[in-house]
Amino acid sequence: MHRRARYVAVMVVVAAMVVGGYLVQRSLTAQNASAASGTTTTRLPSTKFSAFYLDVGASTSLGFQPTGIVNHNGRRTNTGYANDLLEVENIKGVSLTLTQLGCPGETVQTILAPAPINHCYTAPETQMTQSVKFLEARKSEAGLVTIDLGFNDIRNCLSTSPVNQACVNAAIAAVQVDMPRIVKELKVAAGPHVRFVGLEFENPFLADYLVGSSGPINATATLVAMDRFNAALGQAFSRSGVAVANVPAIFQSDNSTRVSISNVGVIPENVYKACQLTWMCYGPPFGPDDHPNDAGYALIAQAIAAVLPKSW
Repeated sequence: MHRRARYVAVMVVVAAMVVGGYLVQRSLTAQNASAASGTTTTRLPSTKFSAFYLDVGASTSLGFQPTGIVNHNGRRTNTGYANDLLEVENIKGVSLTLTQLGCPGETVQTILAPAPINHCYTAPETQMTQSVKFLEARKSEAGLVTIDLGFNDIRNCLSTSPVNQACVNAAIAAVQVDMPRIVKELKVAAGPHVRFVGLEFENPFLADYLVGSSGPINATATLVAMDRFNAALGQAFSRSGVAVANVPAIFQSDNSTRVSISNVGVIPENVYKACQLTWMCYGPPFGPDDHPNDAGYALIAQAIAAVLPKSW
């Protein structure tokens, strides 16, 4: 942990530079939404086209970041990738109205279950029933749906040393079976003018490279597992006719080129990015935490925008 704490001083400065350079502006009027159905909208004078944006997922879909409060696992923010995407699309002349229905801890299994995760919804309502209801009410409208599910199926597999391979296999099997079901339900509810984008995931556990003599071996094992998982996830999306946001590529998760970092030494680029773009290299009370920081969320928005049309 001492090595992580030393490393983070460098990472905080670099992360601030990245997010500052990427975001031309961030809406000052964006407000936190309710846990079940918040909306945020931002407009520029040049806006020519309007559409809804439904963000389905777990905590990352809500822009979760740590609070620094002991024994508190974080809070939703209005600086997540969904909020950033509003700005990116506005620059292109598209005004998106955001609705976030995500629930921290949601998996590809729980969103399909008849009983909700208790702290988000009250039965018989679930994130899925709310998403279907939202889409059915807007059959004639243009819209965007992002699907940010699956990370919670694999995260516990990668947080152990060594990586729990049986758990990884189960997570892969889950997305292969359940993601097509999720997409099908959402598409049946949606109208003909709705675009779908599914998210693959960065690997924050690459930061384990910096922890102890076994760190490089453990980090490599998480990379192999996450690559397998993302391949299965991307295939499930593609076969269901859903565009795939290549988040691992923009985080350079597979780039093992060595870079020299002052006060740290020579480390792989993907480890550098994991520390730069998430909270995994921070010591208590902010970390280690596997959620992206502002810079990471900004890049996820960029990955989504990359598979959206230049003109709607």
